[in-house]
Amino acid sequence: MINRLHTVAAVLAGITTSIGSASSPPVTIEGLFTDWSDRPVVQTDPTGDGELDLTTVRITDEPDWLQFLLESPVDFDLSENNELVILIDTDDDASTGLQAEGIGAEVRFVFGDREGRFYAGPTSNPQSGTQIWHGDLSLQSAPTVTSSRFEVALSRKATVGGTPVFTGDTITMVLVDGGGERVPDAGSIRHVFDLTPPSDDRNVSLDRERSDDVRSISWNVLNDNPWDSEESPKFARMIQAIEPDILNLQEIYDHSPTQTRNRFISWLGETPGDWHAAGNNDCKTISRYPILHSEPLSGNLAVLIDTTDVLGRPLLIFNLHTPCCSNDDGRQWEIDEMLQFLGQVRAGNHDDIPNDVAVQIAGDLNLVGFAQQLESLVDGNIINESEFGPDIAPDVDGSALLDPFPLQTESRLAYTWRNDWSWYWPGRLDVSIISDSVLEPGRQLVLETRRMSAPRLAEHGLQADDSGCSDHLPIICDIRKPSSPAGDLDGNGVVDGGDLGILLAAWHTRSKIADLSGDGYVNGEDLGLLLADWAE
Repeated sequence: MINRLHTVAAVLAGITTSIGSASSPPVTIEGLFTDWSDRPVVQTDPTGDGELDLTTVRITDEPDWLQFLLESPVDFDLSENNELVILIDTDDDASTGLQAEGIGAEVRFVFGDREGRFYAGPTSNPQSGTQIWHGDLSLQSAPTVTSSRFEVALSRKATVGGTPVFTGDTITMVLVDGGGERVPDAGSIRHVFDLTPPSDDRNVSLDRERSDDVRSISWNVLNDNPWDSEESPKFARMIQAIEPDILNLQEIYDHSPTQTRNRFISWLGETPGDWHAAGNNDCKTISRYPILHSEPLSGNLAVLIDTTDVLGRPLLIFNLHTPCCSNDDGRQWEIDEMLQFLGQVRAGNHDDIPNDVAVQIAGDLNLVGFAQQLESLVDGNIINESEFGPDIAPDVDGSALLDPFPLQTESRLAYTWRNDWSWYWPGRLDVSIISDSVLEPGRQLVLETRRMSAPRLAEHGLQADDSGCSDHLPIICDIRKPSSPAGDLDGNGVVDGGDLGILLAAWHTRSKIADLSGDGYVNGEDLGLLLADWAE
């Protein structure tokens, strides 16, 4: 691996200029950051001048969004346990808004408190103005876990009490923290809106890429809401549009696996008795394919499904609903327990599950707090080793698993949880992670009807508010038997320099051939996927 990476690095060193000269792809708010590399650094700040140390700020925009990237040398949680304040002069007029830090800020938002103020007129009192929440600004941010980098988007169409928030073509902003940090150290950051529309709107079909793809969903349905008379028609339309083969559901407390199967499969117009069901606590799994084995893991569920005819091997699904909110220790404990179970399977120490089984980790993981929890799900790093043993190699070939980071069908957003009346802004709390050494990913999507166009809604028989039937959104994960390596772009059976050349020639375009991640653009994520398949 080291030698081939050195070879690839040498090739990349020679083409850096040509890549940098290409037009930048639109920013996607998912927490991967590859699309920021060509965005200019608008402000740098020295380290060590505050408890919460920001060192780099990048800003960009498109007609609907103001977007910025914050970078720090240390990990922190943007949504809590900090005093970071952003002040934005949205009309570039120092005589209007809150007179603070040398600007006239119409918006003052405290990230750690998840609230702020909007100042329609001039004032020197920060407690005046109108209280605002994340929903007033349509604030989006990623990741929702601790990180040294955060990408943030604010809607340029935001209004407060009917008054537009962004009224000019130029803004100024200052970031300050209670621990002494100020960015910039003096003056303010000024940004003139470019407002160039994205080169192409994101508009991904809800249909399977291949008719024989196996489609699973993961969906926290919010306290048995599918049986609520007002919400059930919305669930029915969503399920009919998705047409899943396997359903991994959470927060079904008051209905049995059989009742759950009957409810959902009747919406598909099929015979419920032809489907199979298993459950533990609030986690229920419904499958078109036979369920060979299931067992509880704390409040979670492990299910072995006979997908041999369609995937070439059975599929072991972990349907998880880990503890919420500030219970980081509880989340890590249950993740470690699941990893111990998977490690026993990989070691051949489970009587009912083969060691080379394909794996999917799906569910509402409540991924807020420490980033370690998500990292453990992918790389098998067990933290509570005294209880659950050493780290494991989670995939069949000993590698890490794949987190596809699915996006919504018609927006470059990855949130899976949204509650406009909550203190917390939307976030990616749910996952669908797969063993990509033995499975090939197909369509990977989050279904959010509130951000879909009328034609696409009509095409699938959906209504705009259907996804509001729960505070979580369904994650769609299509999988299939592997064919040739995904990175084999020229079809010669091996991933090599020819494929790298094809990918680089398509850099920052919408090439369907080279867009391995399916996010609509050829970028660093696709390069990483190609390198993962690089010939030995």
